[in-house]
Amino acid sequence: MFTTIKKTLPLLAATLCLTLASQAQGGLGAGGIITGGVWTQQTPPTLPSVQSSYNSYTRTIGNSWLGGSVYAYANMVRQKSGTYQLGFAAAEFRGTASVLNRSAEVAEIVGNASNVMNAGVQTRSGMYRVEVLGFTVTNGSFTNSSTFGAVNSVYNLLPSSVSVSVPVGPVSVTLRGNAGCGFGRSANWLLPAATASVGINASANAYAFANASVSFGIPGFNVGVGIQGRVLEQTLTTGLNANAVWGLSGHATYTIQAISLHLYAWATALYTWTTNLCSWSSGLVSFNLI
Repeated sequence: MFTTIKKTLPLLAATLCLTLASQAQGGLGAGGIITGGVWTQQTPPTLPSVQSSYNSYTRTIGNSWLGGSVYAYANMVRQKSGTYQLGFAAAEFRGTASVLNRSAEVAEIVGNASNVMNAGVQTRSGMYRVEVLGFTVTNGSFTNSSTFGAVNSVYNLLPSSVSVSVPVGPVSVTLRGNAGCGFGRSANWLLPAATASVGINASANAYAFANASVSFGIPGFNVGVGIQGRVLEQTLTTGLNANAVWGLSGHATYTIQAISLHLYAWATALYTWTTNLCSWSSGLVSFNLI
């Protein structure tokens, strides 16, 4: 793991950032619904004592020269047994990027919350943690409904550009490159009083960007090709509600675009000439966790 990180842009509305949007909790959680301006008491459904819904997504992209891995997870649980009631929800998201045989964890966002009613006594608690390149950006806890404002940033993945010399027959070819990551996060955690219910409304986004080039030259003349691209462009969107009395509802959707690349070539003598060769991107994949 690298010991230093350099923050290149303090705030960036990145294409892949972590953004969480508020969503009102339905009237069913309060034991009724409003129809035509009239509040009507509802009868709770007959449910098993414990229910849970969870899933995860793991994928490896590319290789150690340009690629990485991603992981996303969502979970919610409800329980009602005698005077004990529980609502619980959790979400997690992380990605690791590699470039020129160097790798580092881009970002990790973890959060969970629980709401317990036991013999009329309520206990509410939650936690969240954000790490970038292995360093903790924020780490905290809360005991009631909480909203965290959006924060978006870009960091270098490597402290400086990496250069690798590879012998090819009688000459040496130079590989150069660097990488970085963009991420953001905001959150709305709902822990209402007097009911064992938890709500999470979130969308988690992050990406890694990289550039790599290969060149060959003699004194006074140099030619080469390079790649600029993004890897692991991903979004985790959640809208979860776990209510001990009324059950589980909501969704968690994960999308990823593995790689988008831009290929170019250049030549340098007295001047530098650059030619754009092509652009390419993989398809967008969507997966329903819940």
